[in-house]
Amino acid sequence: MAKPITVAILGAGPEGTEFLAMLLNVPGIEVLVIADRDPSSLGFEIAEAAGVMTTTAPVRPSLLSRADVILDTSGDTALVGPIQRNRTLRPKLIGGAASRLAQRLLIQHRRGQVRMLQAERMTVMGNLLASAAHELNNPLLVVTGYSALASAHLESGSIEDVRDDVTRMGEAVERLRALTARFLKFGRPAARTDVPCDVNACVRDVMHMMEYDLRRLDIRLVTSLAPTLPPVLAAPQALQEVLVNLVTNAREAITASRQGYVITCATAVVSDGDGVLVDTDDAGRYVQIVVRDDGPGIAPVHLPHIFEPFYTTKSPNPNTGMGLAVCYGTVTALGGTITCESKLGQGALFTVRVPAAIEELNGRE
Repeated sequence: MAKPITVAILGAGPEGTEFLAMLLNVPGIEVLVIADRDPSSLGFEIAEAAGVMTTTAPVRPSLLSRADVILDTSGDTALVGPIQRNRTLRPKLIGGAASRLAQRLLIQHRRGQVRMLQAERMTVMGNLLASAAHELNNPLLVVTGYSALASAHLESGSIEDVRDDVTRMGEAVERLRALTARFLKFGRPAARTDVPCDVNACVRDVMHMMEYDLRRLDIRLVTSLAPTLPPVLAAPQALQEVLVNLVTNAREAITASRQGYVITCATAVVSDGDGVLVDTDDAGRYVQIVVRDDGPGIAPVHLPHIFEPFYTTKSPNPNTGMGLAVCYGTVTALGGTITCESKLGQGALFTVRVPAAIEELNGRE
């Protein structure tokens, strides 16, 4: 993983607080410290909750030397003066109009990200609902058919047959309820707070949502789930969106090329290296999800760009080119990695690794 950009913020008032709140949600940026001479400043509470160092005194040069950027939102000469007078400090001090410009650019960037994420989410939901229409139709036909049979059996006085008809209708209605619940759960906005999340449960939910659509396209879905996995700290909906995007990409590649017929999803516990762990008490664990297909593969010219926003090898409508970019953003925000391996004619393999929530697991043991 690339080294994060480190930032020190001078000022924990409204502007500094807004900067802090935004930077804490940007992957690849680490806030080292936030300083303000007023100990009751608004930003201190957010900083302390996020584990960011706070100080009411000028920041020590040894700490500032670890920062790539110093943002001054305070204009407080007691905080800024020692930095301006120190000619040996490596990081640049950004303040005044430059600081406000950086803040506005960051706000616009975040708003743009939200709009792009929403557009991609609507595309994913549209694809899922299109497949749901076919899947929901089957139990509806069952209800319609057995209701007609029940009416006929009532007229003939076959009470036992009526009971059987009603039972069959009840089973179909229960299937409808379960299907609707899965889609509604996926469609809700993802929780903002990450919680201990069962990756295998997320995989099963997504497979249940998509298996009918894949089956009608003659695509076989194979799962190989590790019997025991540590939890990861994530919003379940966020992980499900990643899986839906990866499986959907595989499905579209297979159907567009008429090559391939199997999508495999596997989970495992791995170490910092590549090997699968045997001792699940080791530190440095990751939960790994692999999505593999036997479709046409990805040309070498495309591989370096597939996680870039708006980059797509498919026709632009209805594709937004944001599916894999969203996956990349979601996984990296969780402290994980996502990679792709592919050769033309040999399918594609996407590997997602998310840090295991070791402390949460140990807390329950």
